Amino acid sequence: MKIASRVQYVRKVFIETRFASPVRRSGRRILAVLVPLFAILGFAPTVAAADAASPVQREILQLFFIILVFALIIGVLVHILLLAAVQWYRDSPRWRPGKGAAKTHDRRLEIGWTVGPVLILAAVVIVTMIAIPNIERPRDYDYALDVIGAQWAWRYQYPKYTFADNTTASVPDSSGTMYIQEGVTFLLRAQSEDVIHSFYVPDLGIKIDAVPGITNIFWVRADIAGTYTVQCAEFCGLGHSQMHGTVVVFPPGTQTIPYGPPPSASPPGGEPPKYTIVDLAFKETPGPCFPTLAWSIEPCRLDLGANFDVTFRVWNNETAPHQFRMGPPFNILGPLQPAKSPPVHFNLNTGGPNGQHAYWCDVSGHRPLGMEGLLNVTGPAHYDIEITDASIRPSQIRAKLGQTLDVTVYNNGTASATFGIGPPYNIDFGSISPASSKPATVVLNRTADPPTWFGGGSPGQRGSLYVTFTSAAPPPPPPPRGFPVVEVTFGLAGLAAVAALVLNFRLARAARRRQRFPPEET
Repeated sequence: MKIASRVQYVRKVFIETRFASPVRRSGRRILAVLVPLFAILGFAPTVAAADAASPVQREILQLFFIILVFALIIGVLVHILLLAAVQWYRDSPRWRPGKGAAKTHDRRLEIGWTVGPVLILAAVVIVTMIAIPNIERPRDYDYALDVIGAQWAWRYQYPKYTFADNTTASVPDSSGTMYIQEGVTFLLRAQSEDVIHSFYVPDLGIKIDAVPGITNIFWVRADIAGTYTVQCAEFCGLGHSQMHGTVVVFPPGTQTIPYGPPPSASPPGGEPPKYTIVDLAFKETPGPCFPTLAWSIEPCRLDLGANFDVTFRVWNNETAPHQFRMGPPFNILGPLQPAKSPPVHFNLNTGGPNGQHAYWCDVSGHRPLGMEGLLNVTGPAHYDIEITDASIRPSQIRAKLGQTLDVTVYNNGTASATFGIGPPYNIDFGSISPASSKPATVVLNRTADPPTWFGGGSPGQRGSLYVTFTSAAPPPPPPPRGFPVVEVTFGLAGLAAVAALVLNFRLARAARRRQRFPPEET
């Protein structure tokens, strides 16, 4: 009897220590995994918002990832408990039922799964209430801009700018592209001229409806220079898919006025300058002309018309001193420009009629690093333009800044037609009788990109005139990369799939073992 009792005792201790407490041991393992996982997830909102391009985008990302963290914690905890329960209570040859009566309820669990979700929802509400005021309204702002939507384009109106000496300058409107300076806070007043639109800039966290007769308020402060895509997020008609544009955020010092089109696209302050200004900038980054070299000049290719008076405004916003030089026949050597210094100006006539002229940084060793560009001088361009009662050919003309445009306009319609060029030229060449022609000449001394119109009085009789000074514009800088939402989502889904496969494999192996070794009869 003593031997039999001793065997039963040893068997009981063995079963209780080896098999009767898997829940306790597995619970410790789960906690060992969950604690560092939750600690890592706690840093996710801060990491995700680190590269946000604006404070609004930062608030939105932090709010999104805080909610995402709560959802991940709940999802991970539920799945782990589900898999652990399957592991704990699976049908196994070694499984033994617990002692005592079966439990039908547990007050602690009921309180936990009631109070826990309430606390999580309360936390989500609190962080949302804190974030919403910072998203919708700025504490203060520097300038107010008007964003106007119309089928199917965006237009931007800028306020007059007051200089330090109390003089003011008007800033022309821009269409398609909004220009703002990095680090400056702007109040956006959105309006619509026809139907409901929605001004949406995802990478800056901007989304505001433009409603006819109502002015809606939002704000923006871009902290990273670059070019950001604008979309209309409200269906507004057949041209809705084409209603997009860009927000250009330029670094401080790039322009005298911290908003509005650059001087190369319009005269400073809206006043006619003595010469047309073209901006050049030293860049200590690779450029489109020599992408394998370390530095560049932007733009690195210029196309200008012959015998054109132009002002080169040369910027050095980089960390090293640079010096502008241009070879014969101009023979220009500028002063040494220290790092982050005001721009220097060079007034010249392009001569002509045709030729290519190099310009570069004259500091020793900088030109081989890529600080070199090429000016291409082009002669006059001639076009024969045909106007009918409802059409114009060609419908598009692309010309270079400073180029002389000679056109002969033929009216092949049944009624008299007018011919002119839209802003910033605003030239009216008068009326043309049916079955007659008229010559016209204009020096294209203003850029027009986005294009202006040329042609007759009705929309069907108008074409698009592009006037640029670069041969091939470099691609816009990409927006900053944010938190990899898609990669993280698919990564977690992949891990869950692998874990499910492993668990199913183990359960199938246990089922095969039960078939080979059935449980002992008691």
